[in-house]
Amino acid sequence: MRYVALLAVILTGCDTPSNRVSPRNQSTGSLHARALAILQVATRSEQPLVRANAIEMLEPEVEPLRDAVRRGLVDRNAGVRFVSAMALGKRRLCGSSELVRPLLDDPSQSVRAAAIFALVVCGGDDVDQTPLSAMVLGMDRVTRANAALVLGEIGNPTAAVLLREAMKRPLQVEDPEVVRASELGLAEALVRLGDRRQLETIRAAFFAPASQGELTALASQMAGRLSDRTLVPAMAALALATGPRQAGPELRLIAAEALARIDRQMALPALAIEFSDSDMPEVRMQVAAVLGLDRSSEGERMLERLLGDPNERVRIAAAGAFLRRGDEHPATAVVPSKPESFN
Repeated sequence: MRYVALLAVILTGCDTPSNRVSPRNQSTGSLHARALAILQVATRSEQPLVRANAIEMLEPEVEPLRDAVRRGLVDRNAGVRFVSAMALGKRRLCGSSELVRPLLDDPSQSVRAAAIFALVVCGGDDVDQTPLSAMVLGMDRVTRANAALVLGEIGNPTAAVLLREAMKRPLQVEDPEVVRASELGLAEALVRLGDRRQLETIRAAFFAPASQGELTALASQMAGRLSDRTLVPAMAALALATGPRQAGPELRLIAAEALARIDRQMALPALAIEFSDSDMPEVRMQVAAVLGLDRSSEGERMLERLLGDPNERVRIAAAGAFLRRGDEHPATAVVPSKPESFN
């Protein structure tokens, strides 16, 4: 009965007014300050992955983000430079765009792609975008994925021809799941450029065999980012299923996050709170991701608890989630990503 009731709420978009948070009070303001402080400290961490995650999570806070990005653009780690250039472009921090220009000659192709993105969206008409062609048609998995991401973010419809050509040249690797994931990245970029037919590629991946759960997770995340309501019933069933066919907690929470990203009235804070004591940091990070798109007082209290989690990356995820609770249109996933090598 619990499953049926929750599924009905998701499919009808109903909401329970008593679960909504009242206007920000003094306690919430202090939590906001605490979350911001956690991220600002983390941008100076000795660990590059932590620095990159913190920069991503700072995206709702323009001035703190600007300070972190300016440092990140000259970071010794390629992953941090990549995240910093992408954040500058996404948030249009164009007053600092000239700091990106040296990255056009960066040793990392992914960083060069991010630099092109940042400069183009900031009005750099003199920026040569042709290197993106070789990147997206190349056989390096990370470079191809990041170049496709950039082409989708820039939004020039003429890039669709290039992306379709890349789909005809699958990666030459033995793992078919890696090849499929690469195709999904290209499909998402094409949808962003207006080719809605590619949504079928993403929807098909959602129904991959249970042994290929990573494809289902990736398709769920894409459906959330692209607001694809066609998959809402299937994602609700995945998130709320019981019995022997029930998926693992991380996959269920990823589906729940995607639902809330499509419509915050479909958030499932109770499901997230259910897994908040998981022994796996990755699951607790995903709990924060779901609660960052929720408006319930219970969700806020749980995020407050996660701000004190013993795992640093969970604290960063919780801090970023808290900052995003007031953002009606969150631009990025709350769970920190790992876009480059952080060795």
